Amino acid sequence: MRRSNYLKIILAVASVVLISGCSINLGATQTTTDGGIWKSVDSGKVWSQNVLVPTTNGKVATIAGAEIRKIIFDPSDTSAIYLATEKNGIIYSYDGGSSWQQFKQLKSGKIYSIAVDPKNKCVLYSLSENKLYKSIDCGRNWDVAYYHQNSSVPLTDLVIDFSNPSIIYMVDGVGEIMKSINNGQSWNTVYREQNETLFADIIMDPLNSKIIYGATLTNGIYKSIDGGVTWNSLGEGLKSYSGSSGYRKLIINKATPGGLILISKFGMLRSNDGGNSWNIVELLPAPGATVLYAVAVNPKNSQEIYYTTANTLIKTIDGGKTWSSKKLPFSKVPNFMAVNPIDTNMVYIGTKLPVKD
Repeated sequence: MRRSNYLKIILAVASVVLISGCSINLGATQTTTDGGIWKSVDSGKVWSQNVLVPTTNGKVATIAGAEIRKIIFDPSDTSAIYLATEKNGIIYSYDGGSSWQQFKQLKSGKIYSIAVDPKNKCVLYSLSENKLYKSIDCGRNWDVAYYHQNSSVPLTDLVIDFSNPSIIYMVDGVGEIMKSINNGQSWNTVYREQNETLFADIIMDPLNSKIIYGATLTNGIYKSIDGGVTWNSLGEGLKSYSGSSGYRKLIINKATPGGLILISKFGMLRSNDGGNSWNIVELLPAPGATVLYAVAVNPKNSQEIYYTTANTLIKTIDGGKTWSSKKLPFSKVPNFMAVNPIDTNMVYIGTKLPVKD
């Protein structure tokens, strides 16, 4: 019944968008712009640009001009995809990326992260600058659930406890890890860095929701095994890898219990014991010789790892013993990559504009 009601809401929202003629105003209505979202249905062999927006005025509208920060799948329906963008708010698709829409609210500005309640897909959370927004009606309406009193402090990431969605963890730009036990109505700080370093990501173990990782940009990674009561640094196991504190991304290797992939200035490191010890993943170029822009791991196969340079997709199917490379068919920078958790042949890349010197 809930599924049926959800679909009715989706159709109602879509009808409002189409009837009103509302389209995504990204300043990129021409099809020559090769940014936005690219999708492969064969594990990265062939790519197609998925950027179309439905309109009623006969004009072509696309999301090709959007700079994608994150790609988030609805955990209960992977055809529902949410994009956190640099300047264009939230962009979403309910058909696996074949078409895209925007909500009436949150259609502009930087979105740091988005989370979907794993047991109620119409409950959405979004972080924009110093505010946490929440919707309980599939995104039709958004309310500010929390805001940092310092408007210059961004709320940077959040994660929902899959075993108890009333529990949410959130991090910010001044070294705080916060926890709510009542669906975001109130918050407590469960860890605070003394030097106010920026927390970039907070990540939950998919097999044990008590295990959480908080990753800072410059001061290492912290781990809790008791639901945020206590936190310990993973720095001891990483200290022998020069540049490993220069954080870029931490990925849960879902097919391996305790599996982690860390991307840093050092390169790529892998742990199979929850971060206590690490091993080097030998890349096609030597560690530190190139910048890894986007990285993804097949959630059903730990041996299948993807990463991108500025214009190339590099892939291994044997855990890094050998790699293959393929030039990407677009000029924009591949900023975020995600593998569909159900159909792992589907891989998505979100792009951004090159950084100007």
